[in-house]
Amino acid sequence: MGFELLLNCRFNYRQFIFIDECRLAANRSLWMKSDRPSSTARFVSNGIYWVSQHPRFSCEVPDSLASWTTKLTRCLMHSSLIPGTVLARRYLLFKASLMQACSVPGIYLHQVLRKRSIEKLAHESIASGINQVVVLGAGYDTLSLRLASQYPECALIEIDHPATQKAKRALLAQAGLHHDSCAYFPVDLSDQSLESVLCECPEYDSLRSTLFIIEGVTMYLDEKSVRSLLSCVAAQAKGSVLLFTYMEESRPGCYDFKGTRWLTSWWLALRHERFTWGIAPRKLPEFLSESGFALRWHRTSDELRTQLLSNAHQGAVVALGENTALVAPGSDDSQTNEVMHARGQ
Repeated sequence: MGFELLLNCRFNYRQFIFIDECRLAANRSLWMKSDRPSSTARFVSNGIYWVSQHPRFSCEVPDSLASWTTKLTRCLMHSSLIPGTVLARRYLLFKASLMQACSVPGIYLHQVLRKRSIEKLAHESIASGINQVVVLGAGYDTLSLRLASQYPECALIEIDHPATQKAKRALLAQAGLHHDSCAYFPVDLSDQSLESVLCECPEYDSLRSTLFIIEGVTMYLDEKSVRSLLSCVAAQAKGSVLLFTYMEESRPGCYDFKGTRWLTSWWLALRHERFTWGIAPRKLPEFLSESGFALRWHRTSDELRTQLLSNAHQGAVVALGENTALVAPGSDDSQTNEVMHARGQ
């Protein structure tokens, strides 16, 4: 079944499939709440797999990311009601195509670029002396595992919702991808502050300079919670930094991706996963400064497309509206100005 055929399906049929997904999600939400793995984590993982299998865009997914994601996805396929690996694979790719077409065009390619930039910065941070990495809300992402295999001297810790982390660890064991150097700490961050979580986590070393990675999470928080995260990171060992993604605020109270379909907002509402925080890029330096942070690195999705996509795919559709930033405690107005204004933001 070709991708061009999938993408050219009648829109009304795509709507039907997506609406059916929303209906099922609504029914499940009536009796499955905090004990169910994140559906967003599954959506992201399926998206990375979709790009890695795409006849045109597969080259944009690094081999290690593609390999680890494929192994996890195949384990997820085994739990499918559709028998047969080939049929399950085709069904997943078909479903993922429909979900992207009905939600946010270009979202999967955006997620690949986001992950590539975060991994690059993680490698650079470890090379510069960071010796501990804490990933908050990792979902089914495999970055910490891949880093653990390359940097045995670096402590790797994943902090995530118990239900999602339990499901992920089961999949990793099934795929034979578990790495002993990576520690897992299950906790619901909506019930506890990051500060208290770090105090309770036995593997966390408060004396180590740490890279905190928060990917695809801040949009579900409120401003108070984001400031609390910044305050917590600022109180950690010298040299600690925060790498996070955030949504742009296009207008007061609106934090959606550009071109988002109305069905997406409906689906997120049914899953109780509406975006609740974002900020305009031009306001970010001042926001960070109020919490004692300076911006060290910043990229929009459009900038990542220009810098990371191959020349043949520069015209590809990439979802816009979510940016990536690396920040550190302290103040450096000249560097912040250079980061933001050199791009005309």
